[in-house]
Amino acid sequence: MAVAAGLVAVAVIAPVRAAEKGGLRPATAQTINIGYVRGVAYYTPQSDGYHVVATLSVGGGAPIRVGATLQPEQAVSFSVPGAEGATASLVEIARRGDELVVSNPSRLVLN
Repeated sequence: MAVAAGLVAVAVIAPVRAAEKGGLRPATAQTINIGYVRGVAYYTPQSDGYHVVATLSVGGGAPIRVGATLQPEQAVSFSVPGAEGATASLVEIARRGDELVVSNPSRLVLN
């Protein structure tokens, strides 16, 4: 709980929309805005890859935490469906070599 509170505090003090900055630094929270879903994400480099953690919630409701371990050139994405006929809102966290990049791609590419 203390870690989540710390991440929220960092997100409030230094908000950054996803895709406004390219690389994410280790153990530094970055805000994520996916349509009506808000949250923060951070990563820590470990021996088996980059451990990415995202904590997301809708309208201040109960949060959900999602984790992934990324190897070079791997990515994880989060999306929120849009209204009928509209495009979904999407955020992608991708490992490009030794850098982690948070972006809002125009569409999801499945490998």
